[in-house]
Amino acid sequence: MKTLFIQFLLLFLTSCATAQKTEDMQVIKEFSFSSGNLFKEIQRNAVNNPLIKDLKITLPTPAGEEQFEVVEYNVGEKRVPGFYTFRGSSEDGQKILTLTIEQKSMSGMMRYNGQNFYIEKVKSAKNKYRLYLPKPLQNQENDNVK
Repeated sequence: MKTLFIQFLLLFLTSCATAQKTEDMQVIKEFSFSSGNLFKEIQRNAVNNPLIKDLKITLPTPAGEEQFEVVEYNVGEKRVPGFYTFRGSSEDGQKILTLTIEQKSMSGMMRYNGQNFYIEKVKSAKNKYRLYLPKPLQNQENDNVK
């Protein structure tokens, strides 16, 4: 399970570093979300807690809204100021969520029905985010290891 999570985290961090162009994604939903309010709540919790636990967050999924319970996950030994990472799952345990939250933005990855969906801020709009699937690269649909 730990290996699976490390792979999940590496995939997530790679996706953050290579943000998608709109034409390279299949947008599932666009939604409003105040990451600033969430960031303030996290900062209040962080003052008294070395590790934030049992944070509940409701986000859209391809099938509707879902509540996730997340726990802070620090990649290093200490928390990086102004940068919070969380991992968790839906109430039924079937959907996995990894989130990175900063003062003015949030990004993440959701594992849902065997697919990786990404969450990122819509650059041209305030408090607007999108849930999307990356489009497959051309000529890779039939790739396999021989």
